[in-house]
Amino acid sequence: MRKHWLTILQGILSLLLICHLLGSQSLRTEALKVLLNAEPHWLLLGFTTAILTESLCAVRWWLILKIFGTPVSLPRVFAFCGAGLFFSLGLPGAAGGDVFRILYVIRLYPRSKLRVSLTVLADRLCGLVALVVAFGFVATFRHHVFEGDPHAGMILKAAGMTLGSVVILVSLWAIFSTWRPAKKIWLPLEPIRKLGDRAGLVFPKLARNPKFLGAAILVSFPSLACHFTTYFCSMRAFNISIRISEVFTVMPMVDTLILLPVTLFGIGLRETLFEELLGGLFSVPLGAATLASLGGFGLQAAVAILGGLMIPFTTPDRLNSSFNREALPF
Repeated sequence: MRKHWLTILQGILSLLLICHLLGSQSLRTEALKVLLNAEPHWLLLGFTTAILTESLCAVRWWLILKIFGTPVSLPRVFAFCGAGLFFSLGLPGAAGGDVFRILYVIRLYPRSKLRVSLTVLADRLCGLVALVVAFGFVATFRHHVFEGDPHAGMILKAAGMTLGSVVILVSLWAIFSTWRPAKKIWLPLEPIRKLGDRAGLVFPKLARNPKFLGAAILVSFPSLACHFTTYFCSMRAFNISIRISEVFTVMPMVDTLILLPVTLFGIGLRETLFEELLGGLFSVPLGAATLASLGGFGLQAAVAILGGLMIPFTTPDRLNSSFNREALPF
């Protein structure tokens, strides 16, 4: 029970936030009105962009696997990612899907568990680079948009502090992974230090393969753009008159803050941020903002459910025999 306490708290907070958001009778009436007038062709387009998002993420991981010398065919990578995405629906956060991705590749390289695990970590770091660039662009060239609403300004600052802290920690981790002091007093807990040292092997490995690393980072940008576009399509489906540039302005803030392990899958927190940002900056009705957020997440969940169709293609009897029991030193 104790090991699940964080997940339980996240679930409770998600439920409380959703109940708070939908607790207003006027908001529920407004949301129902917007829902009944939804335009399905926008939802279909959003479903397409959600598929493109996950497909590009699969291509990025395929490139990372090449960097780490764990070759897996691109169709197999799509199968692993789709199945992992499906299982992530029943596990807390995206990390649940990552676990299944790791397990699938470990069946190909059973004696290279660390190397396989580092590929998923590297994949996440490449995605982080795109988010940092998107946030930096908004903070530099679009910060004036947030000046008109005090709540939006506070969200911008909170997102900046959150992402800035992540960048600083990752940078320090990378430095200490390549430059090791004689006395490692910077991290007093020995087990945590050893784990950090092992995971830190990801940085020199990436640095030695700039070509594939650059390609993986480049793929992260259209993937993030498709992700933002999915929420734009959700907004247009619910007849929210908003420009795609405005969606690209607020989404980096939303995606940054839901990195915090506060709620399950960001449910509740994402809707609260949508209400504050879309309502405060662009005068979007609260009910419509909540539906747009839930709609975007629903499109992502629909793609995850579709990923369940990939599970039969991950079974051991279908694995490429040339890779099946190969051992890689790491």
